[in-house]
Amino acid sequence: MLVVDPWHWLQKDGSLPTSNPRLRKLALRVAQFIEAAATLPKLTSRETLIPCLKRPSGKSCLGLMWVVKTEDDTILAHCLVCGHEEALIHNWQETEWAEGPMEPAPVEAFSRSDLH
Repeated sequence: MLVVDPWHWLQKDGSLPTSNPRLRKLALRVAQFIEAAATLPKLTSRETLIPCLKRPSGKSCLGLMWVVKTEDDTILAHCLVCGHEEALIHNWQETEWAEGPMEPAPVEAFSRSDLH
């Protein structure tokens, strides 16, 4: 299981890393777990749309990841299908994703003309 403080991977301004694609992919997955769990009360969980990455017996697990907010406010990401515990995330409360999904933005915020 990955035990992670997201601040070890983020840029100084709190944004996702840009110079290392592998690290960016890992940090983005952790950010998705944070966003999904951030608004949960302690000792509750929810299913996400983040696929499990495990390959039991060489075949992709078909499970979706669940996030749990623990009693000490850490986030546990795990798969109920294969039982894989992927990440335990701490010190996430001041990240960009700590308030859950962003608020809706008006369509006018996009510059593409084909959205109309």
